[in-house]
This record gives sequence, C-alpha cells and structure tokens, in this order.
Amino acid sequence: MADLIHYHIKGSGKPLVLIHGWAMHAGVWQGFSDQLAEHYMIIKVDLRGHGASRAMQGPHTFEQYARDVAAILKHLNLSNAALLGWSMGASIILKMFARGYQGTGALVLVSANPSLIQRDDYECGLAPVIIKHLFKQIQRDYVLGLSTFLNLLCTAEEHERYSGDAAYRTAMDTTLCPDSEAVLSTLACLQNEDLRPTVEHITAPTLIVHGERDEICLSGGGRYLKKNIPGARMLMLPDTGHMPFISCRENVVEAVLNFLADNF
Repeated sequence: MADLIHYHIKGSGKPLVLIHGWAMHAGVWQGFSDQLAEHYMIIKVDLRGHGASRAMQGPHTFEQYARDVAAILKHLNLSNAALLGWSMGASIILKMFARGYQGTGALVLVSANPSLIQRDDYECGLAPVIIKHLFKQIQRDYVLGLSTFLNLLCTAEEHERYSGDAAYRTAMDTTLCPDSEAVLSTLACLQNEDLRPTVEHITAPTLIVHGERDEICLSGGGRYLKKNIPGARMLMLPDTGHMPFISCRENVVEAVLNFLADNF
C-alpha cells in the first residue's frame, strides 16, 4: 500500500516493532536488530520522510507518525506487538497512547524523555535555548547543524571506541538523514510536545533503558518514566550516552530479551 511507511521484517516468532529516533532511519538498528531477530519477528520502520520512507510527504508531526505506526500494526494484524522506541521513537510510542492506543504488548523505551526541554514544573529536560540554537544552526547550515547533534549522541570515549561499528557509521552519516523539512518539523515537535500526562496511564509492561551520560535525553527523564509508569523496570547504564543499543549492545540485548521473556 502506497500510503504505508516502509518497514522491513526479519526473524520469526512474536512481533517486536523498532522505531528510530530524530533525524535517523531504520539502518541504525543493524547488529542490535539482528540479535533480537534470532528470538522474535523484528519489524523495523522508517518514519515518514526518513530512510526508505524519505519520499513520503508530511506532515512531519508526532500525530502523523503515531498514525503511521498504528497503520502498520493494523496492516500486519499486530494488535499486541511489543514496541521498542529510541529517543523520538519512544515519544511516538507515548503519542500513540495519548491518541488512545490500546495495545497491551510490552514496551521498551530507550533514551527517552516525555519532554525534551525543561518546563516550569519539569527540570529533567534540556534548556530551551539549546534547541532554539540547534534549530537556527540547521537553518543556516544543514550539515553542520546535524553534525553538532550527531556529536552529542555518544561520549567522547564511545565515539572513539565504536568508530568501526557499522551501525555507528550509519548513524553518523549525514547523507542518510532526512531532508531539512522533516528534520526541522520534528525538532519543533520535540520542542513543543509534553507527553507527561500520558505516562501514568500506561499499563503495558515497560522497560526503560538509559545512559547515565546521555546529553540529549537527560538521565533524569528516564528516571521520571521509571517512577511514573506503573511497574516499569529500568536499566541505567553508567558511562553511556544516547545510543546504548550500539555502545552497550550486548547488555541491552540481554536486558531486552530477559524482559520480553518475562512480559511478552
């Protein structure tokens, strides 16, 4: 169907849907998804305007993306699939629940924050001026602005240690990023969306995976989710940045498999 975002399936068994983060694409899951596909049917999606769905027109909003993922689940008859979202991908999962999603499959929220920026009653986000500055950088020089963001994905040690990893190289390749319209529109969503009201109503079994040294979705955001999603588990990884499924792949795979074995 032409109106469906692109997806790729590997493996067999119970379904686990992977949703990538901001300015990214399904290619960042390589390696990680291969290991999970030994146990589950993995469905990797490219959000509208990203990756193999790059040609699809907007709107590039959390509302549209949540509808797109829901349409994939309906198309594949996956009413109770497990969902794993990284960063903005986790926000899309929260948006699905805000729109009334009723799935009871397990959730894994990686490097997530229900509000990317600080608010009057929320100190676990980035200072709003940081996002405003990034927005202006990308408007002035798209590649330079994205490169500034990509540098924040990992600690300095992780950048050096994983420079030869295929998924890392894919994530750092600005030529694979979406066009500026999708990037700027979704950055505006990350700036404006506050999904905290949704969190306490999630009843699906949930695992929170977060890096202690995440400079994008601060670790306090992960702790907020752990505290406010009933019964949520947490894996907090020391000396780890925003891409733990790459920099701590074995630990994260083990945690996800153990969690799903108990809850899915």
